[in-house]
Amino acid sequence: MKIMSKERVEMQQEEKQPKKRKKKYGCLKGFLVLILFLLIIGGVVYGAAHKMLSNVEREELTDLDVSQEILDLKKGMGVTNIALFGVDSREDEYSNTRSDAMMVFSFNNKTNQAYLTSVVRDTFAYIDEKHGFEKINHAYAYGGPSLAVSAINQNFDLDIQKYVTVNFNAVERIINKLGGVEVDVQDYELQELNRVIAEMNVEVSGEEAALIDDIGLQTLNGRQAVAYMRIRKVGNGDYERMERQRRVIALVVQKAVSYNKVKLMGLMKEFLPYIQTNLTTNEIIALGTQLLLSGEREIEQLQIPSTDLSYGSILSDGLYYLVPMTLEKNVVEWHDKVYATDEYSPTSGLLEINRKIINYTGIY
Repeated sequence: MKIMSKERVEMQQEEKQPKKRKKKYGCLKGFLVLILFLLIIGGVVYGAAHKMLSNVEREELTDLDVSQEILDLKKGMGVTNIALFGVDSREDEYSNTRSDAMMVFSFNNKTNQAYLTSVVRDTFAYIDEKHGFEKINHAYAYGGPSLAVSAINQNFDLDIQKYVTVNFNAVERIINKLGGVEVDVQDYELQELNRVIAEMNVEVSGEEAALIDDIGLQTLNGRQAVAYMRIRKVGNGDYERMERQRRVIALVVQKAVSYNKVKLMGLMKEFLPYIQTNLTTNEIIALGTQLLLSGEREIEQLQIPSTDLSYGSILSDGLYYLVPMTLEKNVVEWHDKVYATDEYSPTSGLLEINRKIINYTGIY
């Protein structure tokens, strides 16, 4: 089985992780939640947003790999799935960058329940024939949203054909528009926070942000807050970074939902230029209408692979991965939840990927 590629060797100069890590259930890359919230709610509530939504950058998916077996299986099951990507790109480019966050938004129109599933970026997954098995978040760098969506579809038995991508510039603009967020900066975070702020001042366009002088509760502007959300080399690593993201996004959503019509329209105008999608304006409004009419206010948060069905390990190539135990069990568990089924039956393609993962890793 091929598991290495030339691009991968050049890409993965990342720090090694401990052999076993427990993944936190519901790891939420929160800025995607805000983008989705503003897209669908703004598009529905305010008719004037229709013209504004029409100006979103749209890029269609090409060579999307959705098997006929999947399409036949999912037909009539009543679940809409949309891929959400947050890319760690500089300026406003979306190409040649890994997806820092990968999520799937799902709406079951039979149960009127919405789900937001975080796809763990270190997941050992099949990308394509050229790249074989790698970390799933590398798919975006190799082939943009088309390959990333295909990888999610193949590894989790999904039928996704729509996506939304944002970069950190969108988050920075939104937080600035809201007047910043109040964050309690800890002593062990300060040095790393200032390092990331300084890095962003060099690599990202726009007005430079001042370094933070002291610890404690204080208002961070957009760039400072994004830098805070990106800290991961102190504390509890990537887990604590996800906690920071949830903390900031909760504050942002609280401010956003308190806005009146005029202010919300201004906020939408700020972030729309930083979004790339193949959703049409009518699809965004239709989805928002469906959600509002469902009466559901809470979006249930999930993670795949789940905490109990995954194992963090450094494999024979010397790199850390989160290995599903097994991929089949994860897919069955997820589908039984989101699709409200009983004992979901995976496709033959999924079972083949599952077999190859077990054969290579020895983890099952």
